[in-house]
Amino acid sequence: MQDNLDPRDYRNPPAPKGDAPRPITDREVPLTGQQTPAAIHSWLDGELSESAVRQSDASRDVDFWLRLDREVQVRRQMTTPAHLYERIMEALPTAAPAATEPWYNRSFSLTPAVAIAAAAGAIAIGVAVGATVLHAR
Repeated sequence: MQDNLDPRDYRNPPAPKGDAPRPITDREVPLTGQQTPAAIHSWLDGELSESAVRQSDASRDVDFWLRLDREVQVRRQMTTPAHLYERIMEALPTAAPAATEPWYNRSFSLTPAVAIAAAAGAIAIGVAVGATVLHAR
């Protein structure tokens, strides 16, 4: 579905004027959770050992990351069931759409605005390179 971006379309009611509070359309929840300690970051980066991090106050965070790692290892071993794989393959088209001609033989159109912008960019690059060469002497 595409959004109608026509500004002349007046189906939406106008916004309330004045000091009326704006209606809440989405709940904004501030992120007030705890920050991950620097020791955990160092351990995850391989700079500290697990035992060194467990001695600090971050043993709960270590347990979380170890549990997450075990879950990731389990999910890496999962495979798609055969029946689902077959359904996916059956849904794909048998013949891939082919390009009628190679990309280097296709025609393209160049509008005057794009040509002017490209020329201005080339001049700007030339001026920058020239200034750099003159300044380097």
